[in-house]
Amino acid sequence: SEKNIVLNTDKDVNKIDVKRNPELVYGLRNFIGNAVKFANQNILVSIISDNINLFVLIEDDGPGFPDDIIKALGEPYIKSRSKFSKDNAGLGLGTFLGKTLLERQSAVISFENGSALKGARVKIKWRINDLNILT
Repeated sequence: SEKNIVLNTDKDVNKIDVKRNPELVYGLRNFIGNAVKFANQNILVSIISDNINLFVLIEDDGPGFPDDIIKALGEPYIKSRSKFSKDNAGLGLGTFLGKTLLERQSAVISFENGSALKGARVKIKWRINDLNILT
């Protein structure tokens, strides 16, 4: 089934160009890939910035993170007993790797349910001073 990915940059006030590196690309690709995998149909990626912080929000309309693992997300080798995650691959190690790689790039990552699309939300935050910016 076709899935829709929407990129929203309406609140990207600062419009900075961040230098690409493998950690950044892999980390973002991992979280967007998970959103696509678990979404029913819609994925929303929002870039929000001001003069201090840059946020990337990745939201989907899937079942959300299982309650029994949401606090442990980002640790390696976690398995949910949730009925939604029959396909447990990718919840543990991929999330751990993506989170670790982005944290090495000074990101702070949080996982929550009840996004704008009613599913999962991954919130990635950087202080702009910590980013490698193209000038």
